[in-house]
Amino acid sequence: MIKYTETPICEIDDADFRALVCELCGCFQVDSDEFANRTLTFLLMASVKQGWAMTRQHLATNGFLTTKVNKLPHGSGVRGVCLELVARSKGQMEAFDGKTVLSLMKQCRKSCAPQLPGQKKGARRESSRLFAQGIRERRRENDSFH
Repeated sequence: MIKYTETPICEIDDADFRALVCELCGCFQVDSDEFANRTLTFLLMASVKQGWAMTRQHLATNGFLTTKVNKLPHGSGVRGVCLELVARSKGQMEAFDGKTVLSLMKQCRKSCAPQLPGQKKGARRESSRLFAQGIRERRRENDSFH
């Protein structure tokens, strides 16, 4: 079975998958040739990092992104993409029945760009030492400490 989200886009011969990628690039208003040698995961990660909006404004009404998830034929490349994205985001495919492929991708695309962990806070002793050091430096700058 093909891993649609991890295989470079140019290596997948499925016409439905290619049409989906073209629709996604049209939705993001980017050239699809830029992502030909990249994976679908990279495209979705770039959309999250760049803050590209996923709207129906630039979509054809009869495209794959406007199709309901439960209406996709079994075994199609688009359904395979949906299954992979839902599995990656630890969700259930049944939760998206009746919703469009676009809304599924909106909800699951953040799983392609995981958040970096926040900066770890230091121990209480370390933070109080830094605070005291800052006070001493400000006093020296102000010449209030002789």
